[in-house]
This record gives sequence, C-alpha cells and structure tokens, in this order.
Amino acid sequence: MENVQKDSLLLFPCPGCNAQLYFNPEHQKLECKYCGTQVAIDQSSNQIREKSLRQQLSVTGDPDAAIEQLVHKCERCGSESVFISETPTFTCSFCNFEVVNPVAYKTRLIQPSGIIPFRVDKQQSITIFKTWLGKGWWAPGDLKEFARQDALHGIYLPFWTYDAQTFSEWTGEGGRHYYVTVEDTDANGNKTTRQEQRTEWIYRSGSFNTTFDDILIGGADELTQKEYESIFPFQLEELVNFDACYLSGFSADVYDVSVSDGYAQAEKIMEQQIYDACVDECRIDTYRNVQVSTSYENQTYKHILLPLWICSYMYKSKQYHFLVNGQTGKIYGSKPVSAAKVAITVIVVLIIIIVIYFLSQQQ
Repeated sequence: MENVQKDSLLLFPCPGCNAQLYFNPEHQKLECKYCGTQVAIDQSSNQIREKSLRQQLSVTGDPDAAIEQLVHKCERCGSESVFISETPTFTCSFCNFEVVNPVAYKTRLIQPSGIIPFRVDKQQSITIFKTWLGKGWWAPGDLKEFARQDALHGIYLPFWTYDAQTFSEWTGEGGRHYYVTVEDTDANGNKTTRQEQRTEWIYRSGSFNTTFDDILIGGADELTQKEYESIFPFQLEELVNFDACYLSGFSADVYDVSVSDGYAQAEKIMEQQIYDACVDECRIDTYRNVQVSTSYENQTYKHILLPLWICSYMYKSKQYHFLVNGQTGKIYGSKPVSAAKVAITVIVVLIIIIVIYFLSQQQ
C-alpha cells in the first residue's frame, strides 16, 4: 500500500538541491525556497475546450468514485500520515511538509480542464487584509485579535462555467403615461385644477435571442454563490491547462456541487437576465404582465479551478469571511458592528438635536 501510494503522490524536486519546489505567483514558475532555482511550467499546449452538457447529463451511475483512506510516507521525515484520497493537497502532520496529491481529482468523474494560477501572493494578501481591518469605524476595537492574518490561506476552489444559446418569445403590456386636467374644490369652495397621470396599456409581444458565455458557478459548499460573486469577475481569458504544479504550496478542493446542480443555478441567472431584457423591450414608460417562454440549445460546460485567499474567523459565536480574488486582488469582507460605538453615536446625535432645538428656542 505504501509503495503504491508513494508513486501516486506528485512531488516537485528541485534540480539544484532536491528540495520541494513551490509555485511562485510573482514569477509564475515553480521555485525552490532554499537555493532559488526556478522551473518554468509548460503552457505550450493550452487548449481548454467546452464539453457538451447534454452528453454529460446522459451519463448514468454514481459520478463519484470510491473515496479511500490512504497512508503517505513523508519523503522528508519518514513519518506516515493518513489522509483521504480526495484531498488535493495535505501537510505532513510531523514536519509540515506540503504534498500535492493529483489523484484526488480522480475521485470525481469530471476532471478540471483549466486553472487560473495565483497572481496575488501571500504578502500582498496580508497587506490587503491589514488595510481592510483598519477601515471602518463601526467595527469592534478588538477585531484584529480575532481576525488574525495567519488565518489567511490561499486555496484553489472548483468552479463550473456554462454556455448556452437561448431563444425567447415574450408577451406583455407596455404602459404609456399621459396627463389629464382634473378639477377640484379646495377647503374654501374655490375651483382648482391639477394634472393627473394616467396610463394607457398596449399589448406588446416579441422575441429575444442571445448567447451566454461562461456563467460562473461555485462548485464548493464552503461559500455561497453570493459570496463567490462578491469577488467577481475573474479574467477567464487567462485560463491555462490544469497542471498540478500550480497547486504546490497552496490548498485545493474538489467539487461538491454536481454539474447538473450547477447548471440549474446558471439557468436561473440566465432566466433573470432574459426576463430583464424582455421587460426592457416591452416597456414604454412602464410595463406589466410580462410572460417569457425560453428554449435552450448547445449548452456546454467547463470544470476549472480559481484562486482565492480566504480568512474565516469567529466573533462572539458568529462566523465572518474575508475573501481576496487571487487573480485580481478584489476583496469582500464582512465585519461585526460594535454595539457600544452604535450607542455612542446615537447619544451624540441626540445631544446635537437637543442643542439645536434649544438654541432655536432662544431666538
């Protein structure tokens, strides 16, 4: 068992000193932390292709292969660590030697076809995190003690992208506003006039055809789709072929959301965008009763890995997340609000209002 597993674990030995090589986001190469040797990653055959969604959904059987517990004998210290076969990266529990396990993705029917390598490195992410922590007066003063920078870690998370051609027919009523003069009588019995808005409703119909490209859906349960979208967009034109070399030095995950469940989320996004477009065509000044019927064709998908820096921290029994897009540096974060600071602000505002009222009464 040990011999088989030793061969299946992918290590990246340095040609200079035989230490482990790690991916360096700044240089986009594998790099030795000891002797500085750099090794380029082959990108000569980057051809990331879309796959047929209809063909994939017709596959029968359990999409997940058997998940086993495996034993790895560490190349550095010789100790043995137990891990599960679907773990893409893990660390020796004795010497902290980081290991990449490329066979992890074989526990899933659909393999990653592309990856966007990290471009924001550890130090950059820490600087971004510190700046974010220092902003915002409403946060508790002791927040930095809970949201420690050493809790920030880089991870490749799984995503699905979906394409589709859509053909829609819509019906509805477009409303055109017009104004009429209305006579009233005031409290003194005098005749007055005013302009009153009314709406003429006109039946309208039409068609709307469009193509969707790379609707992006998160494939891991760690975050919600809303949290994923908070750090969009990723520049997907920078996708390269999946290569386990990019995982060296970073965590990684396999997908929990199936390709069919991911497509169901993507189709809801497409439906909303189609509806909004049809409403725009129906509207004159306003609209009502818009109904849309849509057919979908040529649906395709890709399974890709994208880079994120993540910090999860607890504050008074509630969990908060801080995210950094590992490609662009865009951030999203949620912070607790200090009840004491809110109370002080309310009191100060009330005092100002009372002083202003008192001064106005003296005039």
